[in-house]
Amino acid sequence: MDNDEIIKTLSAELLKGAKMLSTHCSKCGSPLLEKNGKIYCPICEKSVNTKKYKKESKNEENLYFKDELDLDMIITSKISYLSKKLEKEEEVIRIKEIAEALSALIKIKEKLSNSKN
Repeated sequence: MDNDEIIKTLSAELLKGAKMLSTHCSKCGSPLLEKNGKIYCPICEKSVNTKKYKKESKNEENLYFKDELDLDMIITSKISYLSKKLEKEEEVIRIKEIAEALSALIKIKEKLSNSKN
């Protein structure tokens, strides 16, 4: 199948109500689709084990959540580090630089907290 045929096949399935998933077929590399609880590849017409797919999706979510927790921990660590630097700093320009960096980190931390809720 050439690219035009692949696009036509995918488009036809989407028009029929299928939902495109973020994973791809292990055989041909085409995006997997889901319709009526069935996950399949429209190109090689291969059905996918739904339980296996859901388990893989859950693992991807867990990795994303872990990355988010790591980022939160890193930002917290940097805020602590800069706070200690700020406490000892006496040069006005350096105080300003550190304060701006702290402000940016605090805003990022707040955005991360809001995205979890």
